[in-house]
Amino acid sequence: MQLGVKHRVVAIGLVAAWVVLLGVTAWRHGLVAQADMAIIFIVPLLFAGLVLGRTGIWATMASYLPILALGTWVDAKSAAGGLAMDQALSTVAQPTLASLIVALILDRLASKMERGKRLNRDLAAICARLEDEIREHQRSHMQLVHSQRVDALGRLASSVAHDFSNLLAVILGYVHHVERVAGDNSELRGFLDDMKRVTRRGQELNSKLLTLARSDELDIETFDAGEVVERLQPLLQRMFAPGVVLQMERATGAAPVRLDRAGFEAVLLNMAKNADDALGGSGEFRLRTQVAGDEVCVLVEDTGRGMSAETAARAFEPFFSTKPRGQGTGIGLATAYRVVTEAGGRIDIESAPGEGTRFKITLPVVHG
Repeated sequence: MQLGVKHRVVAIGLVAAWVVLLGVTAWRHGLVAQADMAIIFIVPLLFAGLVLGRTGIWATMASYLPILALGTWVDAKSAAGGLAMDQALSTVAQPTLASLIVALILDRLASKMERGKRLNRDLAAICARLEDEIREHQRSHMQLVHSQRVDALGRLASSVAHDFSNLLAVILGYVHHVERVAGDNSELRGFLDDMKRVTRRGQELNSKLLTLARSDELDIETFDAGEVVERLQPLLQRMFAPGVVLQMERATGAAPVRLDRAGFEAVLLNMAKNADDALGGSGEFRLRTQVAGDEVCVLVEDTGRGMSAETAARAFEPFFSTKPRGQGTGIGLATAYRVVTEAGGRIDIESAPGEGTRFKITLPVVHG
């Protein structure tokens, strides 16, 4: 039985009061007058054993020794006593042996209870570890499935992107040729400007496809994540609406990581752009770097509209987007996931409707 400190003090007080009462009774009447009341010595032991445990049992038993000695002395002094030695010993032995037997039984039971509690605690700890391992296994499995899906889509995107790039180059070449012969035809030049704008938009999309496919060469380098975040601050301030409060916090000391620097910057800018869309012109955007042991953590948070658990679970899927048609490609977070995981890191997302979104990018610290 688990007790708080206050309850334990109360229990000790009750046992002590009963023991004092036994002592007073032994002093006034001796043991002979209580020869048929051995139960009064057993009750405190039972209470102490059930409430206070083994320590309480033997502390109570030890307190009986002076009480029994006092009762024996009172009986010996009693004028009406005239007790024979064997009768005096019998009078003392009866409560002593009864109490000792009960104390041994209670001690045995309390010992088993304590052992059972230890086993329960050990079992609970083992179950907790198993649950953690199962969750970690499930998370690793989901990451593996996601990576395989991204790889397959990446290969498809690579073949499509290269062909698409060639087509866009041909279209843009014809646009430039027509511009040279268009003369002063303002209407035609307006059409050509629109064509160039749409073509460049296609080239940007194509560039994202190539990034997802990882067909380009990466420039892997070691740099300070906090320094990159700090240098992005002016660009982020121009990105958000005036009603958005931007909070930046750089880690104390260096936060060295090793990956594609341009890709890392693109990850943060993409998340900031998504946050700007979710904020709708007002709210807070926070970007922080922290160093915890052998990990660098980059926290990207906003107080926007958030997303449901179902949407958050699909956030890193290639080509998945909740934005209106034509406004989102669904490539940004998939690319971010790939950039981070290829550097040996991970991205976790926490979000709920109306409570904003929190991305946690974790990367290994580079030593030396």
